[in-house]
Amino acid sequence: MRNPVAVALAGVLTLVFSSCQSGPKAGPDTAAIVNQTEIKNAEVEKVYQNRLKQGGQTPSPEEASTLRLNILSQMINDEMLMQRAAVDKLVANDDEVNVKFTEFKKDYTEQKFQQFLKDQGVTAEDIKKEIRKSATIEKLYNKEITSKISVSEGEIKDFFARNKANYNLPESWHVLHLLVTPFPDSQITNARNDDAKTDEQARQKVIGLLKRILSGEDFSIVARDYSEDSSSAQSGGDLRLLNLQQLDAIDPRFRQAVQSLKVGETFSSPIPTKYGYHLVKLIEKEAGGQHELTDPKVQADTRQAIFNRKETLLKTAYLEAVRNQTIVKNLLAQKILSDAAGSSVSK
Repeated sequence: MRNPVAVALAGVLTLVFSSCQSGPKAGPDTAAIVNQTEIKNAEVEKVYQNRLKQGGQTPSPEEASTLRLNILSQMINDEMLMQRAAVDKLVANDDEVNVKFTEFKKDYTEQKFQQFLKDQGVTAEDIKKEIRKSATIEKLYNKEITSKISVSEGEIKDFFARNKANYNLPESWHVLHLLVTPFPDSQITNARNDDAKTDEQARQKVIGLLKRILSGEDFSIVARDYSEDSSSAQSGGDLRLLNLQQLDAIDPRFRQAVQSLKVGETFSSPIPTKYGYHLVKLIEKEAGGQHELTDPKVQADTRQAIFNRKETLLKTAYLEAVRNQTIVKNLLAQKILSDAAGSSVSK
C-alpha cells in the first residue's frame, strides 16, 4: 500500500512553474526573485527594523547582514509556499482573513489598536496580509502533510520503551502566573499593551488585577490582557509544569506560595520578587515517580512527540521538494558576496 504522505510529496515534483524569461528584471531595490515574483529590499528592511525594535541591541554590520539574509530566506520560503497554494486554490479568502483579523483585534480598544500599529510601524493592511499568508500556508500544510500523518499504537509503545526514563519525573506544579513590573518595558506583549512604569503604578495595578481574579474573572484572560511577562502573557500566563528547583529559581517566596495552594486556588496576595509583583494560580499538581504508558497524559505526550517529529520532517522535505521546482534568485546574497570581495581587493 502506498504511503499517502509520500504520494502527496511526490505530487509536488509534477508541479510546473512558468520559466519564461519575461518576468520582473532585477533592479536596485530587488532583494530576490521567486519565479516571476519580486521581493524588494524595502520589504526586508521593514521586517528588519521591527526585529531591531524587539531586540533592543544594535547589531554589528555582519550580524545585521546575517539577520537580513535570514529574514529574506523566510520570505522566499513563504513566497514559494504561497505560489504552491495558489496552484491548489488554497489561498485564504477575504472572509477567512477578516474572521482572523477580528479575532486578533478584539482585545484592543480602537485607541489601543492604533497605538499598537504606530509602535510596530505597520498598518491594518500589513496585518491582514500576514494573516492571509499564515492562514494560506497552514491550509497548504494541512492538506499535504498534517491531515495525512498517523501515529500507531506500536510506535507509541516503542517510543515509550526507548524514552521511559524521561517519564520518571520529580514532583511538579502546573501554574499560571501574572507579572507586573515596576519599570517601563518596550517589549510588552500583553493584549492590552498595558505597562506599569513605576513601583506605585505596579502596586496599584497588581492589587486591582488580584481583586478582579478573586471576584471570579478568568485568571488566564486577565494574564493575557495585562501580564508584563513577555514569555507567557500571550499564553494566558501558563508556565506549564515546574519542579521544585524551577520554582525556587523564580524566587523562594514564589515557590512557597505555590506549595501552599490547593488545585484551583489563586494565592491571596501579590508575591514580590526581583522581577516585580506576581499573581499565581495552581492548575494541577503532579506526583513524582515513574509514570507508565497507562497514564493518559503520558500516552498523549508520547503521541504528540511522535507526531511533531513526523510533521517537522515532512514539512522540511515538502519545502525542499517545492524548492526543486522553483526558480530563485537571491540578489541580496550575491550583493553581500560581491561587496565582501570588493572590500578584500581594496585592502
